[in-house]
Amino acid sequence: MDIEQCKQAEMAPLVQYVLRSIRFIVVGDQAEMNDSDGSNRNDKESFELLFIMSGTGQGKCYLKGPGRYFTIDQKISNCSYYQVRFVTRGYDAASRLLPEKQELTCSPFTKTIELLNELYGLRRASNELELFQRFVKFQELLLFLFHQNAPAIEDKGTNTEYPGIELSIRHIHQYYRELLTVEELASLAGIDRWKYTRLFKEATGQVPLQYLNEVRINQAKKWLASADDKLLDIALNAGFSNEYYFSRRFKQTVGISPGQYRRSRKEKLRVVAPYLEDFIVGLDMEPIAQYWHEKWGKQDYLDLNHIPTFDENSGNLDELSYYKPDLILLVDRYEQQQYAQCRRISNTCILREPTNNWRTLLRTVADYFGRAELADEAIANYDFKARSASDTLSHLMKGQNVAFLRISADQIIQYTEGGQGFVSTVLYGDVGLRSHSAVGVASKGNRPGMFTLTVDDLRMLTADHLFITFDTWHSQEEGKERELLEKPEWRDLPAVRNKRVYEVDFLTWMNNGIISNGKKIDDILRSLA
Repeated sequence: MDIEQCKQAEMAPLVQYVLRSIRFIVVGDQAEMNDSDGSNRNDKESFELLFIMSGTGQGKCYLKGPGRYFTIDQKISNCSYYQVRFVTRGYDAASRLLPEKQELTCSPFTKTIELLNELYGLRRASNELELFQRFVKFQELLLFLFHQNAPAIEDKGTNTEYPGIELSIRHIHQYYRELLTVEELASLAGIDRWKYTRLFKEATGQVPLQYLNEVRINQAKKWLASADDKLLDIALNAGFSNEYYFSRRFKQTVGISPGQYRRSRKEKLRVVAPYLEDFIVGLDMEPIAQYWHEKWGKQDYLDLNHIPTFDENSGNLDELSYYKPDLILLVDRYEQQQYAQCRRISNTCILREPTNNWRTLLRTVADYFGRAELADEAIANYDFKARSASDTLSHLMKGQNVAFLRISADQIIQYTEGGQGFVSTVLYGDVGLRSHSAVGVASKGNRPGMFTLTVDDLRMLTADHLFITFDTWHSQEEGKERELLEKPEWRDLPAVRNKRVYEVDFLTWMNNGIISNGKKIDDILRSLA
C-alpha cells in the first residue's frame, strides 16, 4: 500500500450501516404495520428508505431519519413499495454520506429494482455465507444511492471527482457523434487520466469507450427502427468512422447485424424459436411454428393451438424451410450441423446467454426485436406479482415447508432450494417458500438443488405440502409413471394423508420463461392461499 492509499484508508469514515429489515408492502396494507420484530415506524434509532414500486409515485425513493415522523401522502399510500430499515454504528451514530434531503435520486430505477429484489430474496438468510451476501448487497444498495445523492461540494475537504465524472457522461450523450478520446474526457472531468477510467467504471459499470459505443449503438437502433436511411449514413450519424466498423461493433453488441435488426422490426416478422416460444409470446409476438416433443407434447400453457408444430427433437431442422421464416432464433445447445441447416434456410441467431437467467435471456431476445421496454415492463410486472405472492404466503405458511417432486416411470427427483432453474428459482426464490430438506442422493451431472429418490427414501419425505408433476419420458406404456401413487410408501406420506398434494403441468413447471414462471405463481397461490 503506497502513501496515497494509506492516507485514503485513514480518511475512510468509520461507520457501519446495519440492515434491520426489508419488507414489501402491497397496495392496501397499512403503512403503520409493525415489523416482525415489533418495532414501529417512528422508532428513535432506525433510518428508513421507501422505494415506490407501483402507482403514480413509481420510481421514487424517500429517506426518513431516526425519530422523525414520515408522512406518506395519498398518492404513495395507494402504492406498493419496499420498506428498508437500517441503523448506523460508529462515527457518532451518523455519517456525512447520508443525504439530508427526503426524496432521493435512484436512477436507473431498473438497477434499483435489481438490487432490492436480490436483497429481498436474502431476507431469510440463515447461514454465514448468505448473511454475508445480504450484508454486501445492502452496502451496494447504499453506495448506489450515495453516489447519486452526495451533498453539495464544499470549498474544502470534499471529493470533487464524481461531479466531474457526471459532467463527462453528459458530454458523451451530447457529443457522441464527435471523435472523443479518454484523454479529452478525463481533462473535461478535471481528473488524471490514470484515475479517470477507474472512477468512470465504478460509476457506470463500463470503461469510457465501452460506454460511448453503447450510446452510439442505442442511437443507431432508433434510426434503424424508424427510418430507411442507408447503413453508411446511420453509421456516420451515430459517430462511427465507417460502415464496416459500425456493422462489426453492432453485431458484437446486439448479436445480429444492423440489417437483421432492421428486418426484425417488421410487424409481421416470421419467427421460429424452438423452446423459446415462451419469450416470443411474452413479448407480444407469435411464432410461425412451435416446439413439439414426442414424449412431452407441446407447451399447451401458451395457448398456441392454432400454430403448427414441428419435431424439434428429431435432430433434423431442415423441415423449418417449409414455414419460410424471416428469422430462426436458437439457444446454444445444438450441433454444428443443425446450425448449418438453419443458416441455409434463413437468418439465424444463436443466443449465448445462460438459460437459467430468464430475465437476462428475455432482455436479450427483446433486443433482437426492438422490444426492450416491453421486456422491462413484463419483468417489473412479474416481480410485483412474485413479491405480492411472497407477502401473502409468508403469513399463511409460517413454520410449514414444501417439497417438489418430478415423477417418472423409473425415477423420482426432488427439487430443493439452491437450484438455478425451472422450479427452485420461483418456488423457493421469488415466492420465498421454505424448502423441505433433501431426501435422496444428489443428481449426477453436478446439477445443484436436484436429488434422486428411491421409493424407500419416501419415508423421510415429511414435507407439509407436496407439489408433483409427471414426466412421461421413460414410460413404456400410458400411465406407467403414475404407478407410484398406488404404493403404500406413497400413501403413508403426511402430505398425502392430509390431502396437501398438488399436481401441476409438466411443461409449465419444466420451463423457465416469464409466462411459465407467472403460471407457477398462479398454481402456488391456487394451492396454498
